Amino acid sequence: MAAVALLTLLVVADATLVVAAGDLASESQAAQLEARALLVERSYGGLVSFQALSQVEGRLASSPAYCGSLPAYLGSISAEAASRGVDSGVGYLADASLSLDLSESQAVVADNLTSLAPFSGYVPGELDLSESLAVSESGGGGAVLLDKRESHTLHLPIGVAEAGSLCESATGSLAATLSRWPCNASLEAASFDSALAAAAAQAWAEGFRLTAGWGADGSCKAAYWVTLVEPGVPGPAGRFDWTVLGSGTAG
Repeated sequence: MAAVALLTLLVVADATLVVAAGDLASESQAAQLEARALLVERSYGGLVSFQALSQVEGRLASSPAYCGSLPAYLGSISAEAASRGVDSGVGYLADASLSLDLSESQAVVADNLTSLAPFSGYVPGELDLSESLAVSESGGGGAVLLDKRESHTLHLPIGVAEAGSLCESATGSLAATLSRWPCNASLEAASFDSALAAAAAQAWAEGFRLTAGWGADGSCKAAYWVTLVEPGVPGPAGRFDWTVLGSGTAG
């Protein structure tokens, strides 16, 4: 009888151990799945953010801005990127959208989107962008669910403030120069060249290249044009040139 009781206790103990081992295995699988889900969220959240910021870089590289409409040009910049799939047993949908940041912060502000460093955070005077980032995930038959929505600030290091100031200064000085000598091409050319040299030197000191030209029509008026280029701007997809154009008439 004692032997039967002992056998019963051993069977119950073994069953308890099996159940405990099963619970531990289940908890371990859930923990592993949660860890994979966190990696997937960071990976694809960073990926779509990178893709959206690269789109903005492409726009800046391919479409010049104009001095007189620089705020409108910057305000029209937007981008969106999305990615959907299954990774490591976790289904995901990641979406990022970018638009001009209008917060007008007066200080450098860091951001926790470290995968986009050095383009994360707010930098006064550069192209600062607000990002809306959403990542949804599911896995393990519903054991892991994630729906994360965040706001971030990203930037591209183009000299927005410098470009606006240089463009206004250059076009103003060139227009004033051409207005001094109406219908006298020789004097206008000499004055223009002198003003251009000063404007180009100022632009170079700010990290820009400035070129300009002018031409006279038959009515004693002169047309002028300015090209301001910020070369080798570092972007997420590589270095690019950003161009700002200006023009006007004088005389």
